[in-house]
Amino acid sequence: MIDEVQASDEPTIVLQRSRKAAYILNPDRYERDQAELRLLRRGLFLAEVREAEAEYRAGDAQSFANVEALIDELRR
Repeated sequence: MIDEVQASDEPTIVLQRSRKAAYILNPDRYERDQAELRLLRRGLFLAEVREAEAEYRAGDAQSFANVEALIDELRR
């Protein structure tokens, strides 16, 4: 099974009682996927920072009296 996983770029699904229990994939694919995910997360973070900076420059940024008020707003 390990030889098949290493030879393929596609994950292998492990079933337990006819339900997906795990995925096994070759390390190169895993590392590629993780690197891509890191880049996507960084891109999203930077886009959110740029958006917040633009709101601040435009005077549209919200201000909060305290951290609890901010947390309440984020939960909405």
